[in-house]
Amino acid sequence: MITDKNLTDFNKSNSEGKIPLSLPSPQEKFSDSCIENSQEQITLLAAAVHSAHDSIVITTTELDYPGPEIIFVNKAFTKMTGYCTHDIIGKTPRILQGPNTDRKVFKDLKEKLRNGQVFFGEAINYRQDGTEFYNQWHIEPIKNSAGEITHYLAIQRDVTDKINDQKRLVYDAFHDSLTGLHNRAWFLQTLQASLVKANQYQDYIFALLFLDLDGFKLINDTLGHSIGDIFLQEVAHRIKNAIRPQDKLARLGGDEFTIIIEDVKDLGIISQITNDIQTALQQPLILGSQEVFTSASLGITMSTMGYETGEEMLRDADLAMYRAKSLGKSRSAIFNKTMHKVAVTRLNLENDLRKALEKEQLELYYQPIIFVANQSIVGFESLLRWHHPEEGFISPARFIPLAEETGLIVEIGEWVLRQACTQCRLWQGLIPNHNLFMNINLSPRQLKQSNFVHDVEQILQKTKCDRHLIKLEITESAILETDNKADIMLNELKELGVKLCIDDFGTGYSSLSRLYKFPIDVLKIDACFIRAIGKEERKEKILEIIVTLAHNLDMEVVAEGVETEVQFLKVKQHQCEYIQGYLFGKPVSSQEIEKSIETKYLTTTNTHPAY
Repeated sequence: MITDKNLTDFNKSNSEGKIPLSLPSPQEKFSDSCIENSQEQITLLAAAVHSAHDSIVITTTELDYPGPEIIFVNKAFTKMTGYCTHDIIGKTPRILQGPNTDRKVFKDLKEKLRNGQVFFGEAINYRQDGTEFYNQWHIEPIKNSAGEITHYLAIQRDVTDKINDQKRLVYDAFHDSLTGLHNRAWFLQTLQASLVKANQYQDYIFALLFLDLDGFKLINDTLGHSIGDIFLQEVAHRIKNAIRPQDKLARLGGDEFTIIIEDVKDLGIISQITNDIQTALQQPLILGSQEVFTSASLGITMSTMGYETGEEMLRDADLAMYRAKSLGKSRSAIFNKTMHKVAVTRLNLENDLRKALEKEQLELYYQPIIFVANQSIVGFESLLRWHHPEEGFISPARFIPLAEETGLIVEIGEWVLRQACTQCRLWQGLIPNHNLFMNINLSPRQLKQSNFVHDVEQILQKTKCDRHLIKLEITESAILETDNKADIMLNELKELGVKLCIDDFGTGYSSLSRLYKFPIDVLKIDACFIRAIGKEERKEKILEIIVTLAHNLDMEVVAEGVETEVQFLKVKQHQCEYIQGYLFGKPVSSQEIEKSIETKYLTTTNTHPAY
């Protein structure tokens, strides 16, 4: 039988390096062999307890304050806690408790032990040096032969590493690794909880801000992704400092951030916070040797709109953000129902556009390009048209930006290239004495496809089109968006035998200083300069400069948007070789072209130069 004296002696002997033996009481009758076996078992038990890797503590049974008294600990306990045997014997286990110890655990512990049950649990305990560790317990009563509880045996284990690993997993699951902010998963949970609260309590109102940086892609592409990451970290820091402590900030991904503005009592607080964010972001940021400026587009929606899910609220804040971005940089917009209707209309249009190719709703129209010297047709520009089964003709200005944004333009652009080359080959057969050129527009997305040049070559081969009659039109902005690879790609296209043209020259990004680097054959002057003839002297002078520049670089010039005789005479005076516009013909179908191709504007022999 184990007694307090046995345990005290055991512990004393343990500290002296001896293993005590506790023999059965004289009242118990054992044979000599039984006694020897009991002694051997106790010796083995003592050695096992002494050498156990888990901390083992035996206490008395007092559960009320000041608590039980420790009468035995093993080596693992002293190693785990830092307390020596002589420091801990006679003390209460309360010595391990501290400010962060969960007292609720001990309430459950006492209840279980009073009922003679085994207790499992864990809580923060403290070592002798004051450091915290997570202590996992398995405590059970020790009973004598009469079934009375005489002691408690506690097996303890330091599970700090395990708990920290679990915390790290939870942290990683709900935090953004780049900025340290909360991530999308955490934010959606938090947003849903806020909505539930707002629906339960009428006086609780919050706002959701959806923030997208203006021009981040340009920074990322120009300075590199590593600098872009540093930029995002600084942006996250500035936004965090611009909001209140109770507001909730997360990074959804890329350059998108979301903020819950808590407990909005006055709508003015939303305006104040958005202004503070913009002010913080507009301060210059030094990245290496580069000074960078940025701003943000902010979409705002309120919990008072009757949302049921966080996804719905986030969707509308996103729509409002796009509305703000369309208004210009550093803007904010509050969501309204009109925005939702516009978004639904756009979504339906996108779905219809995805089916347009399959259902043969797309068609190419062709606008003549005129040789100024004899006013004859020398070629055509192919222009995409969409016959919607319900809405009729849909303006390219409406569906082409949508195709660009969704990536559908890549597939559509390939179809356009194939159709235009096929049509050019057909007209070569119909009018063998006239080398009619075919101008084909390329989108920025097409130029970013790694296999684009190969695809162009395949189409030229399959259609058997005279590739010298194909002219690919590229905007200035498209060239710039292809970064430093533009000159390589353009040279590869030139090697195929096609010609290259810069479309809408003089608008958007002006690349006069870079123009000479690219193998461009023709400049097409934007129609805004033609419309300015006789109205804006400054623009007319720019027109003259562009023509001179092009000729000095051995390029030919096409004046777009010529609609009046006065405009025609002026571009002729400025020595533009070619014109295009309603004065000489609107875009029409191939069938209409073929009806009049022998008579209208065509001369009987091909007298125009190799445009």
